[in-house]
Amino acid sequence: MAIRLPAPPHPTPPWNFLAAETGIVHRLKARLQSGAAPWAREVASRDALATVAEEMQHCPAVYVVYDGFTVQDADEQRALLAHRFLTILAIANATQGRDAAPRNQSAGALLPDIIAALHGFTPPECAGGLIPVTAPRPYYSEAKFAYFPLAWQTPVIHSTRQGPVFGRHPSH
Repeated sequence: MAIRLPAPPHPTPPWNFLAAETGIVHRLKARLQSGAAPWAREVASRDALATVAEEMQHCPAVYVVYDGFTVQDADEQRALLAHRFLTILAIANATQGRDAAPRNQSAGALLPDIIAALHGFTPPECAGGLIPVTAPRPYYSEAKFAYFPLAWQTPVIHSTRQGPVFGRHPSH
């Protein structure tokens, strides 16, 4: 004899907790790889960054990396979470050695395009737009590469009554 469990009081919509990453990648591809002045030779997720040898990268490139989440506010009925993402601009420059100025200048001209593409953009299955937050320092490799991270945060709301809440956060 099978045991029947009662149905939940309110069915919750399907929810991919990490769908925002794909949405951010698609947004960046649309803005940085097409239009009047496309410049990104690659826009991809962390997997591409982790699996390609540095000298084989197609630069300039932008990589989207999920950086975890924080709990902003929570009780027994609801939770306000904040996903954190990094967008990492990879730059290659033939200048070797310690002089970072040429790589910095190359990045300085491209970073505003990433900011313009993402600031305020609401990724899929999130409750509000991406907001810039303090990012890690740039990394300069021994070779001719430099990596310039931007950090972003976006709210995610879960309610025990409704499940996930998508779209604009009520405070926006």
